[in-house]
Amino acid sequence: MNRLLVWVIMMSLLVNTAVGQGFRIVTDSDELEGSNWRFMPGDNLHWADSTFNDSNWEKLATDRSIELASDTWQQNKGWFRKTLHPRSGIVNQDLRLVVKQFGASEIYLDGRLLAVLKPAQFDSGGSQRLLRFVPIRFPDTNQHILAIRYRFRRDPVIQASTNIVPISIHLYNPDQAGELLRDEAQWTSALDGCFIGVFGMLALLHFLFYRANRSQAINRILAWGMFFFALIFLIAELDEYVGTLTHVSVTDMISDLSMHAGFILLLTAVYQYLHLRRNWIYYTVISTVVIDQLYRFAIGTPPDGLSWVPFGLVNIDYVRVSWLGRKTNDTDARLPWNSLKFSLYCVLLMIVISIAAGIMESALKNSFEYMLVAIIGLGAISIFSIPVGLSLSLVRDYTRTYNALDKNLREVEQLSARTLAQEQEKQHLLARQNELLEEQVHERTAELHQSLEELKATQAQLVQREKLASLGELTAGIAHEIQNPLNFVNNFAEVSVELVEELNEERGKPDGERDKDLETDLLSDLGQNVQKISDHGKRAASIVRGMLQHSRASSGQKQPTNLNALIDEYLRLAYQGLRAKDKSFNAHLTTHFSPNLPTINLVPEDIGRVLVNLFNNAFYAVQQKSQLAAEFVPAVSVTTTQTNDQLIIQVRDNGTGIPDDVRNKVFQPFFTTKPTGEGTGLGLSLSYDIIAKGHGGQLSVATEAGVFTEFTITLPIG
Repeated sequence: MNRLLVWVIMMSLLVNTAVGQGFRIVTDSDELEGSNWRFMPGDNLHWADSTFNDSNWEKLATDRSIELASDTWQQNKGWFRKTLHPRSGIVNQDLRLVVKQFGASEIYLDGRLLAVLKPAQFDSGGSQRLLRFVPIRFPDTNQHILAIRYRFRRDPVIQASTNIVPISIHLYNPDQAGELLRDEAQWTSALDGCFIGVFGMLALLHFLFYRANRSQAINRILAWGMFFFALIFLIAELDEYVGTLTHVSVTDMISDLSMHAGFILLLTAVYQYLHLRRNWIYYTVISTVVIDQLYRFAIGTPPDGLSWVPFGLVNIDYVRVSWLGRKTNDTDARLPWNSLKFSLYCVLLMIVISIAAGIMESALKNSFEYMLVAIIGLGAISIFSIPVGLSLSLVRDYTRTYNALDKNLREVEQLSARTLAQEQEKQHLLARQNELLEEQVHERTAELHQSLEELKATQAQLVQREKLASLGELTAGIAHEIQNPLNFVNNFAEVSVELVEELNEERGKPDGERDKDLETDLLSDLGQNVQKISDHGKRAASIVRGMLQHSRASSGQKQPTNLNALIDEYLRLAYQGLRAKDKSFNAHLTTHFSPNLPTINLVPEDIGRVLVNLFNNAFYAVQQKSQLAAEFVPAVSVTTTQTNDQLIIQVRDNGTGIPDDVRNKVFQPFFTTKPTGEGTGLGLSLSYDIIAKGHGGQLSVATEAGVFTEFTITLPIG
């Protein structure tokens, strides 16, 4: 990107040359602009005299930028002198000196004052820029001395490296001077506007790309880089309207910062685009650019020959990483190198055209002008080729991504269409299968239909409002639990029928042949069978009652309840109920009720059912353990506490505990640790559903086999 500013300067000179070559009147051997001026700092009116010898003065062009920090301009003033030899064609003609200056000046010809040029607000701290047309006439072709007494006002500056062009002076015909200046300004503005527009659009394009896909950070880097390049040309366009050194220092600082930031971002973008690791070379180059900017801000412009070193290093590293990208097989990775190569071709072609233009200038004036236009166009292309090349590579990436997404979208649409067709076919098959199933159902016998209705009724009784378990699991549980006692009932009933027949047969014999002992044995066996039938019938009835209780829906009417009183009531009720069955059973009951427990909205009957189940299980556990250990003291305790917005009930016993391998199953329907005939396996399942689903609480268990079991109920307040 060093070529960026170099070609801007070159094209500006070419524009000036293209405008001036056709219309500007120059002397035979010298031009007013150039390096043939002599300069001396200080102030002495004798230096305007044509006889004064200025051979020991420094050669310095009037349009060379002033470095404010240099020793030459410490006095803010000095004299320029130039020796002129007019052509015979301009002798005794009214000509115009077109003077564009920053500061104030006095122009002398052969010691005679021609004009005093001083901005209107120069002494009041206003603008120091001035444009004037000064009349001049050469009386003969002899040697003439043009002297300029120059000075400027030193305003406060922000950046040490602040440069101004003191005077730009040209000699024109009076009729053409204004038109030429206007054309030159239009050319310059057009070029600046072109660069501002292109880089501005690139900045906006990359910013929009980044907004669309934030994962590609390179677009953000290039957006800021293009923005800084556009800002450079915008500052250059506004530079003519900046009239004080303070404002010039601000624009110079912004331009320098933009230029350095643009170079850094462009190099960073190339590294990121080629997926190269930023090594010590990258950080060395970036550090050089940063140091150069800091030097310009704090000290001044770097010495001649060193000012372009940082940007030259950026270009060298750009060439290096572009060459690395060229060596890969990735076509996109070769784009930075191709852009750089295209830029170099444009430079070589510009050099060839410039040489040809110099040769043909005297013979073919119009062709020379066309060549200059071609040089300007090639210069613009060379400037744009590198950043535009990077931008185009990213655009290609987006194009490929868009095409890939579009292809994937079409594939998804086709797949969706096939899936929809398959789904429709599947629905058709399912509908046909449903029809076949319905036909098979209608063909079932009335007996099977009646059995199915009874089974549904039984299942409906086992299902709570929240569906305690799946239909298959409950049906299997019902069949398994009821089948065993029914089998016993049927078997003992058949045996009893045989015993009755045998007894009747024995009693039908004559008295002398009857066996009284046999009849007694038959009656005894018959009584035992009837008792077993009764026991297993009660077992089946117990299972049915448990299922009905498990499935029965409560009224759901919650009411404010004193939880301590409710627990105490059901604890005594459960204990007395067990004592009525087993007079020998005794247990130590302990209650730890929180005295300040608030009332809570609940369904008393449902919570009472839960408490009775937990108390009965606790009494059963301690009763079983007391049968194993003679000195064992059964103990059951109940504790109530309040934690935040919850009430906690803990029922603890020191009984047999629950083994670890079955602890996770205790809340499942039909699961019980009690022997067959002593439990239905529905009590804890029913309790869990009442607490969790009916009251929004939790029921958990903590146990250690052979030591204790503790059930914890957590109920929300409110």
